[in-house]
Amino acid sequence: MTKKEINNILKTESGIILLEKESEQSFFETILSNSVSILSSIFFLTRKKLDTLILTEKRMTLIVRNKVYIERIFIGIESLNYNGIKSTLEVTDQNQQFSFPLNKLRISFEESKLIKQKLTEFMNRKITE
Repeated sequence: MTKKEINNILKTESGIILLEKESEQSFFETILSNSVSILSSIFFLTRKKLDTLILTEKRMTLIVRNKVYIERIFIGIESLNYNGIKSTLEVTDQNQQFSFPLNKLRISFEESKLIKQKLTEFMNRKITE
């Protein structure tokens, strides 16, 4: 998913990016990054991969290495909770409760605090609207 597609979702569905960070390198990418050549630098400039967690009023999307890993559409979000110990995002909508594993994001302690803060802001903004 491109940055332009992500921005389009955020504008049309009133959402936020909970977390965005560079993806881990694969074995092949690590080998190329260690070799000093013009070819490897061109490869990395064109192939920068990001991991992104997006939350809107209608959906939750987890993008790993620029590909949609999890996408779930909700009827109406009632509550959100991030469990830092299990690294899961728990969402309750009008019909049921969902739990999304976020292990692929390799969330640090600081990033965990940032996610919790943004979830609180998201819910407060939703209540005031």
